[in-house]
Amino acid sequence: MRKLTSKATPIGITLNIILVINALIVVYPVLFTISSSFTKSNSLAQTSVIPFTVQTDSDVSEVCKNCGGTGIIGDYVKPETQYDEFGFEIPVEIPEENICPVCHGEGKEFRVSHKFSVRKPSLYQYRRLLTSPDKLVKGETTVHGTNYKIWYLNTLKIAVMNTLITVFVCTLAGYIFSRFEFTGRKQIMGGLIVLQMFPSFIGMVATYVILWKFNALNTLWGLVLVYSAGSIPFNSQLMKGYFDTMSKDIAEAAYIDGASPLVAFIKVILPSAQPQLVFLGLTSFTGPWMDYIFPRMILRSDDKKTLAVGLYEMISGRSNDNFTMFAAGAILVAVPFAILFMAGQKTLLMSMAGTSGKE
Repeated sequence: MRKLTSKATPIGITLNIILVINALIVVYPVLFTISSSFTKSNSLAQTSVIPFTVQTDSDVSEVCKNCGGTGIIGDYVKPETQYDEFGFEIPVEIPEENICPVCHGEGKEFRVSHKFSVRKPSLYQYRRLLTSPDKLVKGETTVHGTNYKIWYLNTLKIAVMNTLITVFVCTLAGYIFSRFEFTGRKQIMGGLIVLQMFPSFIGMVATYVILWKFNALNTLWGLVLVYSAGSIPFNSQLMKGYFDTMSKDIAEAAYIDGASPLVAFIKVILPSAQPQLVFLGLTSFTGPWMDYIFPRMILRSDDKKTLAVGLYEMISGRSNDNFTMFAAGAILVAVPFAILFMAGQKTLLMSMAGTSGKE
């Protein structure tokens, strides 16, 4: 039997190199952030470039090879050391053109030596985050906690409510546009497409005024209202396109068995559209999770802030330099993302592949 061999092509090698580079670009910041979150120091100045290590710098002096340790170059001869009547050395002025440019007349080169050692992890930054602002951090006498738990809960409420409203409204709207004919259907769909042409920044001032008139400034439900309403045009079109690819025979078979349109939609259509529903739920949850601009504009009190606003204020300004506590907060922010994506990985891949509900 002839042995089959595969030859690496230049394109394959190039793609593998790009993949490795992208992996390093993604992995290193994650490891650096995790490493920074487990240190007690607030400043990044004491953070090592190699994650989970302590960097110690020391000056090492070596004899200058350029001047041989004399500190001078050229034909100039340095006079002997002279002392005054009190025994102090009289400095000798060397012509500038004869001073060694490497050691600047010192006769020695000073280099920085880097030494790395494994660092013992500390949960100090996490204790600071999870301690209430009116209490002292355990083991400290002057350091108070933060409102991080309140910010986390606020963001979680907004994300969950936005997900529920968006999935419910956009799924119904997409199914209605896909399966039913009614007056004004094309006009409404055209209007939804036109609304997507304009960026959200255009209507931000108008949205602020509307929330002001409805006394919705500095409220969480005001954010939920804006997020869910703003996601309807695009997500309704998304769900409509998905329902268009599903066979109508599934619902018609349920009608023959005596099911009403609502029962067929709940018990037949929705289970078949599970991959797309999971995708819609994930995008609806992650959308407002780390949004900064709009919450920063309408939220004022500290107990109403979201994670993005609260974390940014830890490192913004001259006096706020809690970078390592910011890193610890960023790690906790990633926890819901990891759980959701691991739980919905299979259905999410099915949605991206577009294999569900097809004949």
